[in-house]
Amino acid sequence: MNADIRNSLRNINYLKNSIHIKNFRSILLLISGLHLLMLPQARSEQLFLTCIAKYEINRGELIKPDWETSYLTINLDGLKSKIFDNGIEKEGRTLIRRNSYTITHRDNRNRIKTIYKVNGTHGTYKVESPQRYRTLIGTCQKGRG
Repeated sequence: MNADIRNSLRNINYLKNSIHIKNFRSILLLISGLHLLMLPQARSEQLFLTCIAKYEINRGELIKPDWETSYLTINLDGLKSKIFDNGIEKEGRTLIRRNSYTITHRDNRNRIKTIYKVNGTHGTYKVESPQRYRTLIGTCQKGRG
């Protein structure tokens, strides 16, 4: 009978220790999860441009209004960039070479819809629409972000 009492006491002590370890693990997991949620999100550097352009005369009729304004948000990490053109938000893949930026906007079928090219040294801006055979040429200025 004394052996049974000793075994039951050992089992109770083991049970208490295992419950404490499980509680400690769950509390540690909860604290580490909260810590990860509270970390500030890293934001990549972005370049904000305001571009004003006019359709090239040799490529087709001028569309009214003659001048079009586009707002570009270029992601300097070479990921996705945003284009705000006539109230429509577009997204495209960014290619950065030296001081020129190329944004390729594609449709759902992965066909190239428009190509935006910005030369940073000269401040020139060019939009090529391969489907409509039109080119938009203009200048860019740094905008507020």
